[in-house]
Amino acid sequence: MTFYWIYDLSNWALCTLIVGTFLGLSVAGLFMSRPAARRFLQSSPRHNDIVGYFFAGIGVFYGLALGLIAVATWDDYTQIDGVVTTEAAAVARLYRDLDGYPQPFRERFERIMREYARLVIDREWPAHKRGVALEDGDFLLDHLENEVMSFEPASEREKIVQAEVVRSLDTVLEQRRLRLQAVTTGLPAALWSVVLFGALLNVGISYLFWIENVGLHAALVAIMAAFIGLLVFLTAAMDNPFRGEFSVSSQAFQTIFDNVMCQGGT
Repeated sequence: MTFYWIYDLSNWALCTLIVGTFLGLSVAGLFMSRPAARRFLQSSPRHNDIVGYFFAGIGVFYGLALGLIAVATWDDYTQIDGVVTTEAAAVARLYRDLDGYPQPFRERFERIMREYARLVIDREWPAHKRGVALEDGDFLLDHLENEVMSFEPASEREKIVQAEVVRSLDTVLEQRRLRLQAVTTGLPAALWSVVLFGALLNVGISYLFWIENVGLHAALVAIMAAFIGLLVFLTAAMDNPFRGEFSVSSQAFQTIFDNVMCQGGT
């Protein structure tokens, strides 16, 4: 799907757009198809029972499919949010582990980690919101790794510190890889096609009911279209976890920078 511009809208605007589009097109389709339905159904409600059976069956399957898709998008969102939180915690642990190094190594290593945190917050996260995974942070972590590996421990204590730092750095690198891979996470176009085509089928079948009161018929179609629109909005808002107003934020990194790293200087 290439409709990423919708994530530039607020949640209220996006909800209004999606629900309004479903509602407007559905009601317009009802009035456009009603003359043909009148001829086809001969202005008689005697087929409503048969149409109702098909409508109920397709509606149940569509509701289940849409519900499962919505649950899957929420699961993806929570998993990616957990990856970001774990990465931020690993960065904090690594920064604290650097306290065990003697000067000037400690100051140099901590400066690299502060640069990394600011890079993630100021450059990588805005890029994530555009669906781009920057690799700039990799160079800083590679530089830190080279610096750490070039350090020669002179005591048993420094050997322990070195081992802990290498372990923490590996965790940061692992979680970073998972975060970057998740930047482009989203429902495939095939699933979105099922969602939209299923909505079209459900609304289309509702046109086959014959109700003499056209206002009542339009109201029922509008209610169903609005409900489908709300479910589609919920799925779209949670899809692409780094995009839109409802997205994974960099607050975990900002908290680590403010509460942990700023204590060591800026």
